[in-house]
Amino acid sequence: MQDIAAATGVTIKTVSRALSGAPNVRQSTRERVLAEAARLGFRRNDIAAGLRSTGQTMKTIGVVLGDLGNPFFPPMLRGIHAVAAQHGHLVISADAEGDGTVERESIQTILAQRVAGLIIAPTGTDFSFLAQEAEFGSAIVFIDSAPLGLTADAVITTNTASTRHAVAHLIGRGHRRIGYIGHPPQGYGAPKRWLGYCQALRNAGIEADAALVRRGLTTEADAARAVTELLDLPDPPTALFADNNRMTVGILQSPSYAACHPEVVGFDHFDLAPQLGISVVDSDPFRVGSAGAELLFRRLADRDRPPTQTTVRAKLIVHDQPAFAPLRPRRA
Repeated sequence: MQDIAAATGVTIKTVSRALSGAPNVRQSTRERVLAEAARLGFRRNDIAAGLRSTGQTMKTIGVVLGDLGNPFFPPMLRGIHAVAAQHGHLVISADAEGDGTVERESIQTILAQRVAGLIIAPTGTDFSFLAQEAEFGSAIVFIDSAPLGLTADAVITTNTASTRHAVAHLIGRGHRRIGYIGHPPQGYGAPKRWLGYCQALRNAGIEADAALVRRGLTTEADAARAVTELLDLPDPPTALFADNNRMTVGILQSPSYAACHPEVVGFDHFDLAPQLGISVVDSDPFRVGSAGAELLFRRLADRDRPPTQTTVRAKLIVHDQPAFAPLRPRRA
């Protein structure tokens, strides 16, 4: 900026005003400054400029997502980007890697960048550390799950109702022994999906059988081993419900599943579900992300309104015509 000021014969303050688009600069002066800036290849440092103004935030929003290795989250991020672009904001994103400690560090790092707001798809279970920031600092919105230990704007999905509908669908197709393959019952979504499973059985007069339940699973390999255990029982389940997409993929990796092909419904869509004949509860992560961003910009426009909870309905999509017929053992 000193070089531009020297070349154009104006003060550094005038250069700063011209580059930031301030109104109190003559048009001829602004054009001269911009032309010299272009000649020198100057690029304004928005972060530094923001730090110079007390209370000023940048036209950026932060996003911390649970695990970008999970195909559930990229569509969510695209939904956020779509809305942020409409409002002229950039997005700074971080991957919590499914780790609560990494998540907390990522949140604190992004908030230190003086972002206008922050969207979190939570991994951790306690967000009380954000209470002061939510009240006096950046606008904060949670998506996919409501936060524990904090009152804040949130976008949730119909975990209980949609799981209940999915299990009722299996019951309506004649299944009475329905296995449950679930991730750890912590946080917001997993307990609600488990509740939906239990409600569907109870509504049909079916007693829940603990022998058909495997919860607390983390990886696809965990789910594959659990499915093998269930399908090797003397009286195995004829259908399986998986409470997230990784559990569904784990089911497909089980050799026992390949041998007998029980009917499967999984919570969360995955790309090959139609081809493999796997019905899914699609929670529409793109819409969850865009709804979260819309909620964030409403919060930025009205800081004093009460926290809002928006619900995006998850829909059962039945895929019962697989593109690939299951292999049958050849007769001797």
